[in-house]
Amino acid sequence: MSTAPAIRIDDVWKSYPRWPGERTLRDALTRRLPLAARRGERTWALQQVSLTVAPGEAVGLIGQNGAGKSTLLRLAAGLGRPSRGSVGVSGDVAAVLSLGDSLDLSLSGVENAYTAALVAGLRRSAARAILPAAIEFAELERFADAPVRTYSDGMKLRLGFGVVAQLRPRVLIVDEVIAVGDLRFQARCLERIRELREEGTAVLLASHSLDTVLAECDRAVWLQAGRVRLDAPASEATGAYAEAMRSETVARTPAAADCGPDGLELRRNRWGSLELTIERVALPEAVESGESLGVEIELTPRVDRELVDPIVTVTISRASDGVVCCDLSSEAAGVRLGRVGPDGLRVRLAIERLELAPGEYVVDAGVHSPGWEYAYDFHWRAYPLRVNGRSAGAGLVTPPQRWAADTPEREAAAGRGGGAALL
Repeated sequence: MSTAPAIRIDDVWKSYPRWPGERTLRDALTRRLPLAARRGERTWALQQVSLTVAPGEAVGLIGQNGAGKSTLLRLAAGLGRPSRGSVGVSGDVAAVLSLGDSLDLSLSGVENAYTAALVAGLRRSAARAILPAAIEFAELERFADAPVRTYSDGMKLRLGFGVVAQLRPRVLIVDEVIAVGDLRFQARCLERIRELREEGTAVLLASHSLDTVLAECDRAVWLQAGRVRLDAPASEATGAYAEAMRSETVARTPAAADCGPDGLELRRNRWGSLELTIERVALPEAVESGESLGVEIELTPRVDRELVDPIVTVTISRASDGVVCCDLSSEAAGVRLGRVGPDGLRVRLAIERLELAPGEYVVDAGVHSPGWEYAYDFHWRAYPLRVNGRSAGAGLVTPPQRWAADTPEREAAAGRGGGAALL
């Protein structure tokens, strides 16, 4: 495998015009003149960004919304040129970026797949040949001839990745839109990315999911306000980013005397900016091990501005020592919560089988800003939960199980049509 970088980004800057408010008709018309754009003030989306990605390596981009992740991915994919610096890519590039950017909504799914294959550099015969596999990977056989305007975001994502899954590019660029798919499809996409890496494909991906970056990437680059704050092994970079998020949450937590729901006290077991508050968390006091658990969380906005796609989290820990048993989030489940209206939002989580060992547990509930920048409202160890049942030994989980025992005589009998004794 070649040791030369598959992606090389050297001292890249990227700026866009900064438009003033349109207060007059002249303002509105002037805004559309390229000359005026060149003469006006500019905002820098990227500044002094440098990084490399080797063949077979996966590098994750992390950072808040507006940090420059998508801009950098588009430049690496060849969809634009930097204002300064250089972007070099070795070999062919496949990209899964913003949903709908490359789709013709009036065409069918199979027609869009064919076009995407041609754009990726395939000859017409090769593009036609991969269509059945692309549609099958996307699980869109029933909708292949339907116009893409009838597709959901998840279906559009599956279509785009279905084509990419049939290619063997030297470079793969993936935006966080992969989170739109359901968990099963996300797992298929990640498995295909791993296969491509084994074949030498370099991967550059952006994700709000620190768990995904930690699991799938060798390194992570933390972008902040368009600059590289940290380029380090994935574990180090995601840990530093998570710690910064906690620090930001602490800094935004008011020192008000109003503690809100019973048993909660700001800066003791409740943290957050309170722009969006948790008004109620409903869950049973006790549940049987192996049975289902339902959690309902009611959210209320406390600011006039629009809040979009908050992330809700539920964490279950053992009460005695704080060991985390499961840490769940709406984002990790591929669920986008959309816009939170003035009437608030009610979020429900259903855990189908809570296979925890009997004992005492505590539940954290939180709601976070998009990109995990900070918590709007986080209730720490605030809700007790008792898991009942028969103890199956030490440990955190009680998995479904069957036991069998055989003596040599029984094994011999089994060979003559007998069987093992089940306990």
